[in-house]
Formats: sequence, C-alpha cells, structure tokens
Amino acid sequence: MKFALAPLLACLALPALADVDRVIDAHILPGYAAFAEEAAELEQAAQSCDRAAIRPAWNAAFDAWMKVSHLRLGPIEQDGRILAVAFWPDTRGATPSALQGLIADEDPIIETPEGTTQLSVAARGVYALEYLLYDPQFAGDGYTCTLIAALSGDLNRIAGAVDADWRDGFAETLRSAGDPGNQTYLSEREAKQALFTALTTGLEFDADQRLGRPMGSFDRPRPARAEARRSGRSLRNLRLSLVALHDLAGKLADSPIPQSDAAFAHALDLIGDLDDPVFAGVETPQGRLKVEAIQQAVRAAREAVLTEIGPSLGVSAGFNSADGD
Repeated sequence: MKFALAPLLACLALPALADVDRVIDAHILPGYAAFAEEAAELEQAAQSCDRAAIRPAWNAAFDAWMKVSHLRLGPIEQDGRILAVAFWPDTRGATPSALQGLIADEDPIIETPEGTTQLSVAARGVYALEYLLYDPQFAGDGYTCTLIAALSGDLNRIAGAVDADWRDGFAETLRSAGDPGNQTYLSEREAKQALFTALTTGLEFDADQRLGRPMGSFDRPRPARAEARRSGRSLRNLRLSLVALHDLAGKLADSPIPQSDAAFAHALDLIGDLDDPVFAGVETPQGRLKVEAIQQAVRAAREAVLTEIGPSLGVSAGFNSADGD
C-alpha cells in the first residue's frame, strides 16, 4: 500500500509551484517582453529630434514599464538596473541638475553605450527622458537631441538584457525553487514569498509614494511632487500599476480571491472617477478628500491580499525593497 500511495502523493505535490509558474508564464515573461519591445521602438523613434514623434513611443515604453515596475527581483536588481530605468522619487532634484550639467558641458560621455552606462542613475531612464521631452528648460536641439537618443538607447539595452536574462535563466531559477543546486531560492516557499512581497510592496509604493508624495500634509500639500506630472502621467501610472498588481494577485493566488478582487475594483473605480491627471486638486479640501479616498482604497487592497492570499500561500509581506529608494 505504501508503494501504491507514493505516485498519488507525488502527483498531489506537483501543483505546489503552479501559482509561481502562472506568474512567470503569464505575468513576468510577457511583461518584460513587452517592455523590451516598446523600448526598442523608443530608441528607433529617438533617432529624430522630433519630440512630438518621440513622445508616443516614450509613453508606450513607460506604460510597459508600469506593468513590471513592481517586480523588484531577479535581473532588474543586477548592476543597479532598477534605478537606471526608474530613478523616482527624486527627493533632491538630482535629475534636472544632472541633465543640466551634461548639456552645459556637452559631455562626450554619451557618445558610446559604454559611456552612457557610467552616467548617474539620476540622468538615465524614463524620468530623465521625461524632462528632456516635456520640460521647457530642455527644449534645445543639438546636444540635447544626442542625449535623448543616447538615453533611449540605454533604456532599450537594459530592457532587452532584463528580458533575455529572465527568459534564459532567471525564470528557471524561480521555477525550480527548492531543487538541489538552487542557491537563490532554497525552498518553494521562498519563491512565493518573493512574489508576494513584490505584490504587497507595489501596493505600499502606490499608497505612500504615488499618492502620498503629492498629498503631503493637509496644511502643506505638494502637488509638484506627483510622479511624471510634466507628461500628465501621475494618475495614469497609478492606474496601470494597480491593474498590473491585480493581475499578479490573481495569478499568484491558489484559490478565488473575492475580497481582493472587490478591493482592487473599488480602488480602480475611484481612479476612473477622478478627473485630475496630476493630482493638482490636492491643494483644495474637496480635491484632497478624493485623493485620500483612493489612498485608503489602495491600502484596503493591500490589507485584503495580506489576509486573503498570504495565509493560503503560507507567506507574509516580507521586506519592502523600495524603502531605500
């Protein structure tokens, strides 16, 4: 009887990583593939200095980034890639300062891909490009055009490398958690923990940074601190992030998640009703109340996944890797 039960027990054990497989195959890999594709389109568009033509490609690349920006694990962590793609919040105004210095000196460092990688992370990635494409102080041609092309190429190379590293190695590392020789994830639980932490950290970042920074305090709102406000993407980024996080939650969960689904839907409904793309309304009591309601809804979504998904996976929130950004 012992031997007859063995195959059955083995079969019952097989779905243990099914949720991780779903996340890899239906969330992570297509997400990074789309980011790489859009970044390549951006590099191509940036060969001209026509900002009107470059902006749609930049927005498409930023949209694709928002669908994977919560995945702070694996290849995106290597060599400072995460900050080279997305240096925000920029609490000290390092990005415009770094760009001004490059342009004033017409620094030849950007003439080669290798040189561009040596730039400060504040002068790289989607936020640096936003300044160059939208801020009037960077409306010049000449060296500024060369800089736009260099940074677009740099972003494309990072996106392509991260996509390749996931497909050619790290996906299997995550998938094979607990197997002999896997020194990154020593157990199946560690793989689930990493993905669950990405989910809860992403929600925390949305509430505390994407909403909390422009909200400031009641007496001192800070709308100028809103993410990507120059391009009018503040609310758009929040919505895209929550849609991506909801997708991650559904694929990570090993059973229906009605409470989490309802919490995400409520937050997204509130976002859809807000006609304030850069959270400028936080300066008025009525506008602030609307943004506060969204923040509360995002935090409620986080609590829902903590209580509904975490216990079923046998994991908790874990360390917030965004704390030091």
